[in-house]
Parts: sequence; structure tokens; C-alpha cells
Amino acid sequence: MTSVAEVSWQQLFEQTSQFNRQAAGLVDMRPCWRVQAYRRHGQEAEPIVRAKAFASVLDNAPLTIEAGAAIVGSKSSFLAAQLPDEISQAEYDLALKEHTERGGRNFWAGWDHTLADYPTILNEGIGGILARAEQSMYEQHSSWQRENLAAMVITLRALSRFARRHADECRSMGREDLATILDAISEHRPQTLHQAIQLVWLVQTAFVSQGRYANALGRIDQYLLPFYQADIDSGRLTRQDALDLLCHLWARVEELGEVTNICIGGLTPAGLDATNELSYLCLEATRLVQTPHANLSARFHDDSPEQYHRACFECIRTGVGFPAIFNDHVLIEGLVALGIPLEVARDHCMVGCIETMLAGRQGAWSDSRFNTPLYLLEAMHQLAAEPADNRSYDRLLDLFAERVSKAIAEHAEGVRDHIAAYPAARFPDPFLSALTQDCIGRGRDINDGGAIFPRMHGIAIMGLATVADSLAAVRKLVFEEKLVDYDNLMTALAADYDGHEPLRRLVEQRPPKYGNDVAEVDDIAAWLVEFSSRQCLQHRMADGGWFVSAMAANVQNISAGRDVGATPDGRRAGEPLSDAASPFFGRDRNGPTAFLHSVARPDYRPVLTGSVVNMKFEPQLFAGEAGVERFAAITHFFVRNRIQELQFNFTGSATLADAQAHPERYGNLVVRVSGFSAYFTRLEREVQDDILRRRAHS
Repeated sequence: MTSVAEVSWQQLFEQTSQFNRQAAGLVDMRPCWRVQAYRRHGQEAEPIVRAKAFASVLDNAPLTIEAGAAIVGSKSSFLAAQLPDEISQAEYDLALKEHTERGGRNFWAGWDHTLADYPTILNEGIGGILARAEQSMYEQHSSWQRENLAAMVITLRALSRFARRHADECRSMGREDLATILDAISEHRPQTLHQAIQLVWLVQTAFVSQGRYANALGRIDQYLLPFYQADIDSGRLTRQDALDLLCHLWARVEELGEVTNICIGGLTPAGLDATNELSYLCLEATRLVQTPHANLSARFHDDSPEQYHRACFECIRTGVGFPAIFNDHVLIEGLVALGIPLEVARDHCMVGCIETMLAGRQGAWSDSRFNTPLYLLEAMHQLAAEPADNRSYDRLLDLFAERVSKAIAEHAEGVRDHIAAYPAARFPDPFLSALTQDCIGRGRDINDGGAIFPRMHGIAIMGLATVADSLAAVRKLVFEEKLVDYDNLMTALAADYDGHEPLRRLVEQRPPKYGNDVAEVDDIAAWLVEFSSRQCLQHRMADGGWFVSAMAANVQNISAGRDVGATPDGRRAGEPLSDAASPFFGRDRNGPTAFLHSVARPDYRPVLTGSVVNMKFEPQLFAGEAGVERFAAITHFFVRNRIQELQFNFTGSATLADAQAHPERYGNLVVRVSGFSAYFTRLEREVQDDILRRRAHS
């Protein structure tokens, strides 16, 4: 039996959490090291230049290794409290200018929100992948392909040196145990769970060295399982040792201060239940460490074990907001409809918040926001300009659909234009290419046809409930009951309801609202999901990639609301739109069962980006063993009724209000925000208010 660490994960977590809080004030040294390579090698082929710039960062970064740490590789290696003596401010500014002028990919162009092919990395090791890349260089490829492969080789060798540098540093600190692990994984495939986790984290650290954001760890309970089982069977580790290693990994994630998605459960590529002992250990690590940055996503299907339902709840009710739960039957069927082979679709995971990804097989994810209520108001103004006898609810819906269809087409064209400004020849990505199937075999960059599958771009259809409630109000009050004159409604909207408060209360209170299991409004929401998704799927990217819809907004429902005037649901101008795919704040008055029936109404199979449905509960509703059974009813309903995603806040409204008033008392309070969790007291006030407005079911 071997000890996996000389310090507890709690001690490491305190250190990484402190760094996370201070990181914003540190100096980013990465541009300096990259510019050294640009100056030396700037006239070489662009893939070679980019690869050598990557290597320069890994070769020059001073290594940070905490005494007694079980896993090494730190973001702090790339940041400094101040400029070193040998670099003046003028020299740093010049390097920053040169780095900026050289340019690089951004989120829309396919940079972050990605992950490596971890199963292959662990199966072959750095040396095995390097050997394949070197062999591919000698096969029949064009000069451009050989340059791409040579660049991949440079990055893999740099990663190997990075591991050995850490080994040497550990050895100098008397950590021969960790040095031996790092030496082994610098070339060979890992043999133990500890080695496997260390290699995964070094790759993540290398992504951080490039400035990538919100990169995922993927299906960690699947690709680490063989190492865990071998260690348990041989007696090298106990279950507690493995849990301790995962807690150390989660503590390292805390240091990044960003969303790191981790996926568990679901189906295997063969269609069997994938839940295993590591799935439960990941849930335990999440429950214990309580970092908001280890964004745990739990996949469910019809045969997910009852123990898994319970274990997910035990984690969720701590208040950390994890895991969010995802429905395999919805997502897999949607992927297959795109032409993804069934066994690959079953192996999907999430990146960023909730975005669907074919791990290690396609380019980086990207998405953008679509302010849907703007086009409803435009359609209403167009209808107002038509003769009164030509006005009807169906006519309004047609005008709205026409505007949404045209706007999505224009939106997709804008994204295509943006991506076209970042051609692979000028902005290659050799490191991610080396770790993505089958860039090495094809000798092509990941953004130039190297990946097996093209990428996806998600168009986030914001304001689902705002639109559904507004259309329901117009249909019921104007065209069915004729209680409100259309022109008077338009006048009230133009005035932001000033002087029209009785009308505002009428449209807010009388018509049905999404989230209460009322078919006449829920069906409008279902129509919008289906229609907007179909419109997105009509467009493709230049590489054949898909535009897919999302029912999500992150926290941009707040900023998007500032651009939208008063709406017919009683919302005033400038106020936040409804939250993602959830009912509008506080209007879900008929309890959680009605809420679930409403969000189950839309067909989310074509919403391949993912949806975000927030449920908020007072914690006493799920206290004790009865609470476990009550929550299991929710998760089983979720699976059975093919809801795509649900996520939960279990921190009561009174606690949140007190935390807002007395933030000094709640420094470690974690809440689910949108597709991510965060420390509540570090959120902007308007985001805190957004969370407080959600109805807490009790």
C-alpha cells in the first residue's frame, strides 16, 4: 500500500483557492515566452512557429510545486506577482504588442471549450502518440501535411519535457515518489491510477499554458476505470486512496477558477450502463471538495441504477449545484439524427457548461446568443402597421417566424464570416490536433479537416418563457377574449406601461404562464423550441459543421433584456429575459410537478447544444430519507419524460438574501447560476438578484 499524498486535499484546496482569488492581479508571462519563439522562428512555416511558441512556454515557465502535493501542474507557473528584474515594463509592453499582432484563435473561431482524446492518451502515452506522428511524417503526405505533423511532434516532445521538468523539480524537493511517476508518464503509457490522473492533469495544464478556457475532462469515470480496477485488484490502492486522489484533482481544478466539465454515468458505446465505482467516487469528491469549478455532469438513462439516482441527490442537496443531470435518450437520438454513428453518440460528453461534445473527435465548441424577443416585438410592430381586419394571432405568428428565420440565417452567416477570418494556414492548432482523432493519420490540422467529425456551433435561443408568455397573452386577451385592443397594447408597450398599470397587471396575471402545466402556453414553448431548432439545422459551416440550437443564455438574459422593450407578458423594458429554458421568474406557481410537466412538453432532441432548466428548492422539502425518495421521483420523471437537462439550487431564499446582505459571512457559499456554479458572494449584484427571483419550491 502506498500513500498518495503528503498533504491533505483540504490543504491543497486552501492554497489553490487562495491563488484563484488573487490571480486577477498577477502578470501573465506567457506572451513573453511566446514572443521569444516568434522572434527566433518567425520566418518558418506557421504550424512550426506556433508549435515552437507553445514549447517555449512549457520550457521556460518556472514550475510551481506545492510541498507534499499529490498531483502537480499549476496555472501559477504562467503568472507572476511582478515582472522579473530582467524584463522592463517597456519590454513587456512590446512583447504583448507583438503577441497581439501575431494573433490567435478565439472562442468563435474554435479555441476553447474543448478537450483532448484522453482515452487514447492514456492507452498509448505521450511516447506512443509521438511515435505515430513521426511515422506519419514518413508516409505519403504533401509538404503542408508534413509541416502540420512536424508541428504536432514539436508539441508532443514539449509536453514530454514538461513532465520531465516536473520530475526533476520533485526530485530536488525529495519527492522521489512523484518524480518516478512523472518520469514514467513523460514517455510511456501510465500503469496506475495515480500516473493516469497526473498525465491528464499535465495535459490540462498545457491547455492552460495556451490561454484556453473552460476545457473539459470528459468521461473521467470511463477512461480512468481500467487503472482504478487494476490498482484495487493488485492492492496498490484502496477505495479511500482513489477518493483522495480525485479530491486532489478537484482541488487543482479550483485553482483554474473556470468551468471544467466532468462527465459521469450514461451508456457505454455498446449500449450498456456505464455507471461504475468511479462514478460514485466522482460524486463523493464533488460533495467533499465543494469547488464550483468542477462542473459535474451526470448522464442518466432508463436503466441507471437506483443507487446512482440516490448518490446524485446526496451530492446535489449539499447546495453545490452539482451534478446537473442529462438525458441520454434525448441527446443520443439527436446526435444520431445528424449522422453520428450510434456507438460514437453514446460516448458523448459535455464541455463548458452544458454543451454536447464528441470527445477527442471534433474541433472546439463555440456558441453565440440570439435575442428572440426582439423579433417578436418587431413582428408586433409590423402587424400594427397592417389593417385591423388583417390582424390575427396566426398572422402574428407567421410574421414572427419569418423574422426569426431570416435573423438566424443572418446570424449563421456572421459566424461563418468570423470563422473564415481565422484560416488554418494562418492560425493552426498543432497541440490540440495531436490529441484529436485523426489529425495525425490525415496529416491535417484540427481546423482543416483533421478531426473525424466537423465542429458544432450553438445558437442560444434566449427568452423562451418570455416569448411563450407574451404570445399566450396576445392570443388570449387580444384575439380570443378581446379584452385588450391591439393598438392600446402597442401604446402601452411603447410607454413601458407607464400610465397603463392596470393593463400591465392584466397581461401579467390573467393569461396562462409557462411552467404551470397549462397546454395552451406550454405548446407555444414547444413550438418555439422545434421551429428555432429546425431553422438552425438548415445552416452549415464551411467545413460541413452544424449550427445547432440551444435553450440557454448563461447570464446574458440580463444584458439581453436591456436591449428589449416592454413585452406583452407584463415585463418592463430593460428587465432581464426569462432564464434559459426555465419558466419566467416566479410565475411557476403550481408547484414542481406542474413545472416538470411543462418543461417536458418541448421535444429537445434537435437541441444538440443543450438546454438549461433551473429548479430551485427550499432544502427542507428534501430532508431525510423521505426527501431521497421524493427527489428520486423527480429524476425518474426526468428520464421517463425525455427532459434533456435539469439542474438544481438547494440553498433557500432566506439564506441567499442573508448572504447578499452579509457577504462576509458566506465566503464559501456555492450556488448554481446557469450552466455553471459559482461562489454566490463573488457574483455581480444583478446576477445574485436573478437567482433570488427564481421561485423556490417548498
